[in-house]
Amino acid sequence: MTSPLGNKQETQSLSPPSFFLGIVKQVLAGDTIVIRDRPIDGPPPERIIVLSNISCGRVARRPTSGYPTGTPEDPFAWEAREFSRTLLIGKEVCYSVETELPSGRKYGCVYIGKSTNGENVALSLIEHGLAEVRKLSPTIADKNKMYQQLVTAQDHAKSLGKGRWSSNSAVTRNIIWSVEDTRSFFEKYKNQPLRAVVESVRDGCSVQVFILPESLSEKPNTFVYLTVTMTGIKSPSTRYENGKLVAEPWGLDAQFFTESRLLQRDVTILLESIFNQNFVGSILHPNGNIAELLLRQGLARCIDWYLNLVSIPGAAEAYKAAEKFAKEKRMRLWENYQPTQAMEVHVDSVKTIVPGKVFNGFICEVGNGDNVSIKCSDGVHKLFLSSIRAPRPQIGNKEEENTVQRDRIRPLYDIPYMFEAREILRQFVGKHVTAQVDYIQPKTSNTVDERVCATVRADDVNLALLLVSKGLASVIRYRNSSDPRTVYYSELLAAEEDAQSKGFGMYCKQDPPIHRVADLTGNVAKSRQFLSFLQRTERLDGVVEFVFSASRYRIYIPRETCIITLLLGGIQCPRRGRIGPDGITLPDMPFSNEAYTFAKELCMQRNVEVKVETIDRVGNFVGWLFLDIPSTGQNNEPDTNKPLNKKKKKKTTDITSVRQKANLSLLLISHGFGTVHRAPATERSPYYHDMIKAEEDAKINQCGLWSSDQFVKEWEAEVQNNSDPTALNGAEDGNPISLTGFSEYLDDLSELQINENGDTTNENNGGTTKQLSWKPAQITGISKPASGSQGLRFFAQHLSDACTLVKISQTLNSHSFPPFPPEYYPKKGSICIACFSLDNCWYRARVIRSSPKSVAVQFIDFGNEEVIDAAEYSSRLSPLPASPLLQLPPQVKEYRLAFVQLPPDSTDRAFAERAFCNLVENKEVRLAIQYESVPCGNETVKPVPAVTLLLPVADINTSGSSVCSNDVDISESLLSNGLVCVEPIQPQFLKRLPRQLLHKYLDAQALAKKERKNIWQYGDFRADVDQL
Repeated sequence: MTSPLGNKQETQSLSPPSFFLGIVKQVLAGDTIVIRDRPIDGPPPERIIVLSNISCGRVARRPTSGYPTGTPEDPFAWEAREFSRTLLIGKEVCYSVETELPSGRKYGCVYIGKSTNGENVALSLIEHGLAEVRKLSPTIADKNKMYQQLVTAQDHAKSLGKGRWSSNSAVTRNIIWSVEDTRSFFEKYKNQPLRAVVESVRDGCSVQVFILPESLSEKPNTFVYLTVTMTGIKSPSTRYENGKLVAEPWGLDAQFFTESRLLQRDVTILLESIFNQNFVGSILHPNGNIAELLLRQGLARCIDWYLNLVSIPGAAEAYKAAEKFAKEKRMRLWENYQPTQAMEVHVDSVKTIVPGKVFNGFICEVGNGDNVSIKCSDGVHKLFLSSIRAPRPQIGNKEEENTVQRDRIRPLYDIPYMFEAREILRQFVGKHVTAQVDYIQPKTSNTVDERVCATVRADDVNLALLLVSKGLASVIRYRNSSDPRTVYYSELLAAEEDAQSKGFGMYCKQDPPIHRVADLTGNVAKSRQFLSFLQRTERLDGVVEFVFSASRYRIYIPRETCIITLLLGGIQCPRRGRIGPDGITLPDMPFSNEAYTFAKELCMQRNVEVKVETIDRVGNFVGWLFLDIPSTGQNNEPDTNKPLNKKKKKKTTDITSVRQKANLSLLLISHGFGTVHRAPATERSPYYHDMIKAEEDAKINQCGLWSSDQFVKEWEAEVQNNSDPTALNGAEDGNPISLTGFSEYLDDLSELQINENGDTTNENNGGTTKQLSWKPAQITGISKPASGSQGLRFFAQHLSDACTLVKISQTLNSHSFPPFPPEYYPKKGSICIACFSLDNCWYRARVIRSSPKSVAVQFIDFGNEEVIDAAEYSSRLSPLPASPLLQLPPQVKEYRLAFVQLPPDSTDRAFAERAFCNLVENKEVRLAIQYESVPCGNETVKPVPAVTLLLPVADINTSGSSVCSNDVDISESLLSNGLVCVEPIQPQFLKRLPRQLLHKYLDAQALAKKERKNIWQYGDFRADVDQL
């Protein structure tokens, strides 16, 4: 006998037949057998032999792309396959190759044993009625003695009614090739012993099996086809790429090891988990546990996060011991293994963040369901919870997707169950935790920076496990078993399965909770609608969602389901650094960051109480914030040294020890992080005297701001001038907040009952008139804010800056700029250069609006705006190169007409603006500032300087900055024509203004009103405006 390794010649007929020895690897059908040689330095070659002269029928095959319904099964084909499998699998046989077709198909005889004296497999199949003899021509049949034996055996089987010759020959299997509901199937048969036959081996630790009918409570004769991965281990993979077999090192050896012991053997399956819709379980063979053998041979490694799922008692410890044995022997996968010295990493010993680093601190902020910020001795660290994912948005169709993209996205409230997940984590704000870094996730296209992922524990509570167990987070499914993850990954999977089975959180079959929250930030009209609802309750419960500064907070009010911006009343705090209107970064004021940190640690994401007093001109609410008094020197940690057998005292309630809420304004003042705002509204509040006392104490103790001598001097000078109506209340951002509002519209100054003799600067009283600085200027355009403006605003260039403007234009247009950089994206607020469409010249510009399709820019030296499409970026837009032009301030300034207010009707406003343009277009005017930083009426945009414009008459020759009595006052002209009205002014503010000018404007308005010109044609409209 010879080995098939040496027989490589393919012929159609081999006579006399050659006999070979081999081991049966697999039985594909009753008459088709896969035979391999003995292994020598790796997996051995194989040969498929079809038994000559008989046919057993085709066994069913699973559906493929070419056969969507699969291949049907012939009657008794499965019984024949099982007969041959039971008879031959794993046994040594003697076989011949009698005929080999051009297609490579080989026919021959197979005998059990090492010689032809053994049992003839084909003859046994015929005798049991599981095969049928093929018909041959009489000439060939008479010469073939084996064929005659087959025919005689078939006649005998027919006479006895065996197998396919019986009356029930039409019985076939019912096969479930793919389980549709894997979760239900798993829950039904979890940890139950299932008898199965291994059909194929994908790699060393993954097999495909047929679950036999006796183990299932399904229909009779039902077989279920499953893919099962061994629990707790991972072996090198083997896969096909472009029709070629690709294997990792030792992958083929691991596959052969499992094939030679399990392929087509009877095994017992214990389903223990589900991973990526594949079943995970233990595979038991009468001769032992194949997973332990793979580990012992160095053909697999333990997966720690997977190992805890093994349900066999003592198996996990046995796996670790087997892996340790292979490591010590340097077997296969561990041939280059070097034991490492365990080293504990502490935060104090390592400056950089690496896996294994331990943080100890308290949670100061939580994210939207999957991250927390921990304050430690070396700073604040943002950590993401390992191996979990926060709830995701569920977009059903394109129409809904477009709606989501169009509306304002608020993930915390819009994404189902994200708010509930955040609330679970918010319970731990301020609590001491321990976090150990598991891995660092590199930066991806969806993340701004790399993420430090860690396991965070508060006492015995694993935060990630808590979220998953409540159905408020999902466990990440990793593609590769080598991907880093938390050591508690198996517990997370088990908790997720439990939450799914119980219908918790995201797995609840009912509709998810909906949080319809009104975001009032920046919406003036809506904020005014909510004001009465917020004022009618003495104190409202709220949650601080964000801390802008020590005196500005974003707060969620559950009762009114709204989000507001709250400015603290009665206090002035130092401003933090910010970007100014000209794009220049303004520095931090002293102690601004200390005040911000103090307030954030006290308030961020804490439960507070809010008392709303009023609203400012931009829709921010002004009021008071109350929170729990922070503990001082009390130890809230459990006493671990306390004797366990000591009798506990009966707990009693002391009504005198109820903790009161602290006024945050008072706390900030007492620590020197703010000063009392001395205004009538503050003086009328019940907290004014307490704040004054706290301020005095902080001043005596030199706390915070009071430790600076320069600040003390400036504060004392400011207190002396305490009647400023534009003073700030809760002012950290420089925007004026008026708690008293503006007065009504007036037609006569006598209605205010102002003592004229008290005004020493009024010309009527014999005093000296305020000297105004008149400057020649040119109006370049009308300023039209998006909303909230009530004054007539415009842009003007001072003629004294004409030389600078010419130099800027020459510099920009005398150079050829580089092509538009592909990586350059014009962001809102950035300074660039843009080509104006009317003259194709380059000018400095600021991006005021940006979208994927276009950007809107404002030319900062002229004030006009233009929209540039994305297709024109390369020819009309470019970043401003580093040069003195980048530091040069804008050459155009925005002003408004003093004492003048535009009518509320849009048509009337357009007429007034058009008349203004006709008066000043292409003409030189004289401009003088009357007052600054005072809003016009109840406008909500940033105030600009209010000026008087004079237009020289055509027949009078004036030069320089002198003013002729015949010059036309633009404001008076508009008022006399009934195009605008006089703005309402506070009495306190009016005391400091030149009332001679205002007298003249009121007279012009009265004349237009009497003659019912333009806006006065239907009478006085201002009463309706007051009601609004």
